[in-house]
Order: sequence, then structure tokens, then C-alpha cells
Amino acid sequence: MPCLDYDLTLTDEQRAIRDSAHRFAAEVMRPAGIELDRLSPEEVVAPGSRLYDVVRQARDLGFMSLAGPAEVGGLGASPRTQHLVLEELAWGSLGLTAVMFLSEWPPLAALGSGNPALAEEFAGPYYGKAGGVRLGAWAITEPNHGSDTLGAMRPEMAVAGPGDLVARRDGDHWVLSGQKSAWVSNGPIANQAVVNVNVDPKGRLDRGGVCILPLDLPGISRGRPLNKHGLRSLPQGEIFFDEVRIPRRYMMAEDAAYPRHVNSTLTAFNAGVGAITAGLARAAYETALAYTKERIQGGRPIFEHQAVRARLFRMFSLVQATRAFSREVFVYNQTQLATGGPAPIEHSIASKVFCTDAALEVATLAVQLHGGNGMTKEYPAEMFLRDATALTIADGENAFLSQLGAAEL
Repeated sequence: MPCLDYDLTLTDEQRAIRDSAHRFAAEVMRPAGIELDRLSPEEVVAPGSRLYDVVRQARDLGFMSLAGPAEVGGLGASPRTQHLVLEELAWGSLGLTAVMFLSEWPPLAALGSGNPALAEEFAGPYYGKAGGVRLGAWAITEPNHGSDTLGAMRPEMAVAGPGDLVARRDGDHWVLSGQKSAWVSNGPIANQAVVNVNVDPKGRLDRGGVCILPLDLPGISRGRPLNKHGLRSLPQGEIFFDEVRIPRRYMMAEDAAYPRHVNSTLTAFNAGVGAITAGLARAAYETALAYTKERIQGGRPIFEHQAVRARLFRMFSLVQATRAFSREVFVYNQTQLATGGPAPIEHSIASKVFCTDAALEVATLAVQLHGGNGMTKEYPAEMFLRDATALTIADGENAFLSQLGAAEL
């Protein structure tokens, strides 16, 4: 039973973009994702890595500038079109899709800052495609503050500082000292980043700031790329700041505006995680479905056994629910964020938690339906399972996020 797209309102242009994204995912991203998954973290980020070839092609096809306005060189895609593309790309490779999705965050943040100078410096070159591919990151997580950093959105959940990365005022500049943790996605390869800092070393973590900066400034260095169980095609690693001076204009939000900025960012990111999770769940299901129709046991394809069919139908149901729920939340909240309307974070959290939990169940069943082959590198099922496991922790561990979302009910 194929996965159906229940949206009968898609335009011919949207179908064409979706089909283009699927071809790219099947022909380029899936093989590259499997290859990168088997490399060491150092090999993934080394010059000449296949990762860079994939992102160059993705940039040329417009897949790394989906949300950017057309007037600055972005694709200007609607939220519905963005969801279509993200699902298809993640069907090919979840990790590589995350590399692309995260890279557009700094230019989008610059455009949303209301500061023309920031937009010119960070969005102009990105969408203008001058000087090669620009990769971005959101550096919020710290060695001693994981979920704590998200608690900044609610005063009762905020904890005492100091943060691991502190910014202090020095005239018309800010000086950054400290580090971000090894879990910064794109940390080893990003050219620019949105960075969350603590502006009061004696204060609580909800008294912070959000700055945007190039990552080639004096005093910035990187740690080794993290060696992980899943999402191995998504480089993650530490970023160190040794008395890094940035102009005052780089600070986009501070103090009272800080919790709102974290809230809106997490709202957008959790909705995005839901969207890409739909692609991963679909990939695991479709791979298992094809395998069960080829694998012969008991004199017939195992698909014909009732127990196998029951599992497949459970997977099919979860995949369709994941696609529909993530699409609804993504389209609504991205539209609201773009127009300045209220975007309920609890819906984005619910999408992220439900979709990643569902994808983990689907990927687990996919491995089981492959039997012993599901444990080998000869089939992608085990990679899907590792990636799905990582998703339940990325961008907020699901149990903590559930508490955060429940507080909004």
C-alpha cells in the first residue's frame, strides 16, 4: 500500500518541486547518506567529503533557500511547499537534510532582526550564492546546560547561571568567553551561526542574549567532530570562544526579549523536526514493505503472513499520521511566524514528540521485519533506527519537551 498525499489542492508547480526533491533524494542523498554514515566523523567533515558536493547541488537546486524571500534570492516557497520538500529530502537522508535546514537559519534570523545591516551581511551573501556554499548553525546547547537552556522560556523552569558562554559589554562591543557543547549541529562545518549567550554571569539562564556572527572571527575555534550512534551524516561539535569581540549590532535580542526569541526559534525548529521525521518514517516503512515482498520464507513472500501484514499496517498508519500532523503544525506555525501572528509552541512540541516517537516505532519494526538482515550494514534499516533514536533527543529530549508543552495547556 503506497503512502498517499491527501492534499488534493497541490498545484502543478508544487508537484514538480516535490518530484524534483524526491529524485534528488533518491539519486544523490540516499547513496551519500549511507556512505557518510560509514565514515569516521573526521572523514565526514574533511575537505573533499561527499557532504560538500551534496550541499552544493542542493544549493543550486534551491533546496537550501526554501524559506528565503524571492526578493533577496530565496525560493520564497510557501510553508506547504517547504514541508513537501523537507519530507522528500529526509526520505533520502535525515542527517543531510538537517545540514541544509539548519544552514538557512542564520540568514533568516538576520532578515527577521529588522536590522538592514545584518540582513546585508548574513542574508545577502547566502542567498546571492557569492563565495561558495555558506553553512549555518544554531549554537544554544552547552556542556552543563542542555534542557536547562530551553527552560529559559518559562520563569519557573529557569535555573541559576552562570552559562557556559558569557557575553559582557565593552563599549560598542560584546566580548564572548566560554564554549558551546559538542552537540552543536553543523558546529564543525558552519561559516556563520546564531549563538545564545548568558549576559549576566550571576543571573538565571533566562537572562540571556542571541547574537549572530561569522565563525572565522579571532578567538573562535572548534573541537573534534562528535562520534555518534545516529545522525552520523550531520556533523556536530564544540565551538570555543576566547575573548571574541563582536560589534553591538550582532546582538539581535537580549534580556527581556530573550525568552521570546528562544520560544519562537524552538517553535520553528520543532515543527521542522516533525516535517523531516515524516520523511524518515516513510523511508523506513517503504524499505520494509519492499523487503517483505521479496524475502521468501515458508515457500512464499513473508508479506503474505498475517503477522507481518499486521506490523506493516501499524507502520503505515503511523507514517500517515506523522505526515498529516507534522504538515498541519508546520504550515500553521510557519505561516504565523512569518506574519507576526501567534504560533503556539505546544503544537510544535506535540508534533516533534509524537512524530519522533512514531518514527522510532516504525524504524524498530522495520529492523524486526528484516530479521537478521536488519542488523547488517547491507540494508539501511539499522541506519534508520539509529537516526530515529537520535531524533527523540535532538532539539529537546522528548520527556522534557512534553513537560514544557504541558505547561502551556
